[in-house]
Amino acid sequence: MKYLYHYTSVETLALILKNKTICFNNLLYVDDIEEAQSQDMGNFGKFVYVSCWTDDEKESIPLWNLYTPSMHGVRIKLPEFPFKKYMYKSGELFFTEDTETYVDCRKIYDENKVSIVANAPSLIKVEYTNEHEKLFPKVKTESFPGAMQKFIDAKEMSELAKGDIEINYSFEKIGKYKREDWRFQSEWRYKITIAPMGMKELNPLTFENQQEYCRRIEDRNAVPPYEKIFLDISDDAFENMEILLGPKMNEAEKILVIALLNQYAPKCILRESNLKIK
Repeated sequence: MKYLYHYTSVETLALILKNKTICFNNLLYVDDIEEAQSQDMGNFGKFVYVSCWTDDEKESIPLWNLYTPSMHGVRIKLPEFPFKKYMYKSGELFFTEDTETYVDCRKIYDENKVSIVANAPSLIKVEYTNEHEKLFPKVKTESFPGAMQKFIDAKEMSELAKGDIEINYSFEKIGKYKREDWRFQSEWRYKITIAPMGMKELNPLTFENQQEYCRRIEDRNAVPPYEKIFLDISDDAFENMEILLGPKMNEAEKILVIALLNQYAPKCILRESNLKIK
C-alpha cells in the first residue's frame, strides 16, 4: 500500500479528526501565487481545487518550517486515496450507469453551485520546471478567433452552422507544474476540477444553459464558487492514520494531540519526530 504525508498545524489536525474530512483549496489560495495563472484565460485555476501531500517518508525540515507553526505541528500519514466511497444507481442524479465515486454528489447536486465529474479526484505528481509554457499553459482552443463570442451572442442555435463552433478548455496542465524552486516538496496532489454551473442548472441541456455555462467560464472577474471543497475520509483510512509530532512541540501540545486522538481516532498511531532541533 502506498502512503502520502501532509504537514499541518494542530488546529487543522483537530478539524480533520472532528469532521473526518480532507480539505481541497482553490488554486488561487495555495502558497505558490502563480499556480492559478494560464497563458490565455487569466486565473483559470480558480476552477481547480487541490489537496497537497508528499511521498517522502523522510522528515523534511523545510516542510516542517513551511506548513507547521515553527515546527510545532504534525505530519499526517494516510494511505493513497483515503476517501469515503459513494454509490449511485443509473438514473440517479443524472447518472447514466451505476457509479462509484469519492464525491458526495448528492450534496453537490443539492447545493447546485458546481458540477464535478464522478472520477474526481485525480492524483498527480507535481512536475518541477522553469519552462514558461508549462508554468502558464494555454488552456483554450476554438475553431476560429471569436468562436466563443459568436456562440454566446447567438439568439438561437439556427444562427450557427453545424460544426462551425468548436471550443475546448483543457485543465490537464493546470496545477501540474511548479517552478524548480519548489522541488524539495516532492509533492503529490489530489485534484478536483469543477464546472461553474450546478447539475440542476445543466440538466436538461439546452442551448441557453450552454451559453450561460460559457459566460461563466469566460468571466475572468468571477470568484470561485467555493473557497474550499471537503471530501470525507473513509473509516478504513481513518483507522490507518499515523500522526508524527513536530520536532519542537512542547509537552502541553503533545498532551493536546493525544487527547484529540483519544476522542476521535483511538486506533491512530502516534510517533515522535526523529529530528533533534533546539
